[in-house]
Amino acid sequence: MSRSASLPSGVVGFEPDELIVRVLAGTTMSDLATVLSANGQRLRIPAVGTVGGAVAARRNGPYPPDNAALPNIVLKLRAVDGEGREFTAGGGTVKNVSGFDLVKVLIGSQGMLATILEVTFRTEPIPRASRWFTGSGSVDGLYRPTLVARHEGRTIVNLEGHPDDVIEQSALLDGFVETHRPTPEQIHCFEPIVMATNHRLDGTATLAVCRRLKESFDPENRLGAARSIAMGLA
Repeated sequence: MSRSASLPSGVVGFEPDELIVRVLAGTTMSDLATVLSANGQRLRIPAVGTVGGAVAARRNGPYPPDNAALPNIVLKLRAVDGEGREFTAGGGTVKNVSGFDLVKVLIGSQGMLATILEVTFRTEPIPRASRWFTGSGSVDGLYRPTLVARHEGRTIVNLEGHPDDVIEQSALLDGFVETHRPTPEQIHCFEPIVMATNHRLDGTATLAVCRRLKESFDPENRLGAARSIAMGLA
């Protein structure tokens, strides 16, 4: 029998000077974005769904998984495994993890290993300038654009940073026109130019490791049962 329950929501702690926020998994990403923006900060992932869902699904949207996107902005997780045992992974600071990095195992696990209860994120300041462009030209000359994606057959580019740098970089965009900032829902649906690795498991060694993880966290296959079976984990 499947069961569903609502997870608690709310910001548990926020240290703007340390760029750290601790939030319950049931909190909507849009509510969290509102709290952060009021203090001039943000998370560079789409503000859609809930915090727990974003982490469990590794919901970067079109943003590449670099140091400003999942899984690198999650410092600590509190969760409960398939046996009902609560545990904590990671630490409250950027460099506070030694040995096996369990946080990165749980991010993108689709709820098959544990149910996330609370997340500690590393935030970032909102850039002084942010401009969006759409077109069909080349982006090869750009230096570290924030986002390059595809939408409805056109290329979407987001440039952020110091105003002078953004002006300089925007001058390199031949065949583009400036456009309004997309909504979080639209950004989430953009297709990244460089596709992230999918969830398909290739190789017997990788599958064996994933099976052992599933057995350790959820031996009775109570979490994401159908998905686990389809992926050969249970």
